[in-house]
Amino acid sequence: MPEPFDSLPKKKKASPLKLVVSNPSPLQIKKKNPSQAINSGTGFTAEVQKIGYFHYALIAQDSFHHLGYRIVLELHNNQDDGESSSVTCHFPDMVAEELNEFVGGDETLYAMILIQFQMKILTHILLFCQEHGALNLIIYANDTPEGHALGIYENLVAYEDTIPTIRGTKTQMVIPITQGTLQKWRDLSNQANQDFRQALWEDQSCNPSIRAYLKLNPSLKFFG
Repeated sequence: MPEPFDSLPKKKKASPLKLVVSNPSPLQIKKKNPSQAINSGTGFTAEVQKIGYFHYALIAQDSFHHLGYRIVLELHNNQDDGESSSVTCHFPDMVAEELNEFVGGDETLYAMILIQFQMKILTHILLFCQEHGALNLIIYANDTPEGHALGIYENLVAYEDTIPTIRGTKTQMVIPITQGTLQKWRDLSNQANQDFRQALWEDQSCNPSIRAYLKLNPSLKFFG
């Protein structure tokens, strides 16, 4: 049985990801899918579909903020006993033009919403790993503003590296799937939700974009 990456030394990070995301420009337009089912509580939905023998697709949508994402999850089994040893996923760049328009180009609000969306996605991926008995989650992210939103994942990382490719550099993050990791992520998510809520309420007096957002979403169910 392969061991988790806990025992591996962390490699020095050549280009650490950042928590704050700058609003990228230019952005491409992504069309909304009117047939997507909507969660009436937050507008966020996530569904895992099997697309191959070892391949699954996580399809996440947030109708309120006009965000959509499809991530392929690949199971890697141990050759000795056939049990899952790891799950690999490559995060594509997110096209968020409609979110950019929705928040009026405000970088603070844009970053909070994008990071919160990525946090919800990781929650579902961690549960997928747990359900399939994977020991590790291996994430590949592009060195782009959207990829930097994954910086909050670094709190769980046991090993990280920067990998050159023909399309630019990618960041590899390895997260061990343990009860401790899952509990730590729940605690981090709860704290981030509280911090985002507090920041929004405190900044509304001096930020008209946040003030307008709170009028549309006063209960802030997305941040919870």
